[in-house]
Amino acid sequence: MKRRHAGFTLLEILIALAIVMLVLFAAITFFIASVKQFKVQTKIIETNLEGILGLELFRQDLESLGFGLPWNQLPGSYTERPGAVAAIAALNESPNAPRAVAGINGATFTVNQSDYLVIRSARVGMKDAAGKWTNVTRNNDVRIWVPSVENLVTSDYVIVLAVGSADSNRRSLVNPTSPYTTYSTSFPAAFLPVDPYSANIVYGIDNVLPVRPFNRADYYIDNTSVPEKCAPNTGVLVKAVIAHDGSGTPVRFPLLDCAADMQVVYGLDTNADGVVETWEPDLQALFPVSSTAAVDLRGQLAEIRVHILAQEGQRDDSYRTPTDSIFVGSQSVGRSFDVSGYRNYRWKLYSIVVKPKNLAQ
Repeated sequence: MKRRHAGFTLLEILIALAIVMLVLFAAITFFIASVKQFKVQTKIIETNLEGILGLELFRQDLESLGFGLPWNQLPGSYTERPGAVAAIAALNESPNAPRAVAGINGATFTVNQSDYLVIRSARVGMKDAAGKWTNVTRNNDVRIWVPSVENLVTSDYVIVLAVGSADSNRRSLVNPTSPYTTYSTSFPAAFLPVDPYSANIVYGIDNVLPVRPFNRADYYIDNTSVPEKCAPNTGVLVKAVIAHDGSGTPVRFPLLDCAADMQVVYGLDTNADGVVETWEPDLQALFPVSSTAAVDLRGQLAEIRVHILAQEGQRDDSYRTPTDSIFVGSQSVGRSFDVSGYRNYRWKLYSIVVKPKNLAQ
């Protein structure tokens, strides 16, 4: 007897193919969604890393404001940052004793009219000398640090401050008519302390001849060289170090991409009780350039907060931000930033809170 030859009908084949197609379609859809989500999460991680690294530098600079600044009014003038923007030029100090911090509330020339911040400190320069220090005694004994990488070298230009007993001379610039010298383990006599039992403090400034007895860095959101991934209303948070070349030219260092807003809040202790009484958005209005601005600021500034709104990751059409506005600030000082036109972007609010330690020492 012949065996029956079994087979598939055309309908069965079509049904099987349809099932395979559905399975493949589901797998491909899942794969594409996974790749998109992986890309989104990767960009979010990249943004968070940028925030950690760039804003940590910002935080360190905030903590150093006032470090190595002379307290006395200088007899001559020094070049700071001249330029076409009058609001920036208005922050220059010469010949007054420099304020440790200054700023512009709602600077019209920045992205979204965000705040503009200036920090003056020996440490905020980008050369190896910046931030290094030592002291020298009447006998010309210079303190040497371990490890040796912390020490100044003979090509570094430094300033020398005498430590007095009153506010008027507690941090006086030694030999102010010619305040700069190169580092040495044997300083000229003019830079040595008068009192045999005291020591003058030596601060590194730059590796070229400085034009001012401190370093200055400006922080703001810039609209140049913005990455394509950034939303249209964002820019790059930068640190602009003012070069010691007499031109006042800033050298930009990017800190955080896709920044939309920066609001700076200043906490003032107005009665010297150690507690912040008022929170202010406009330091320039309270302490304008004058011969007493630096000492007034030192006596009242107790805390500084910087709030930065930045895009997290890249545009994600499957995402919609849950709110139309985000408040950038603290202590009811700041503003609500409108993100209603950019609902397909994730936003993150970074906050840096610092209590200055180098103002009243």
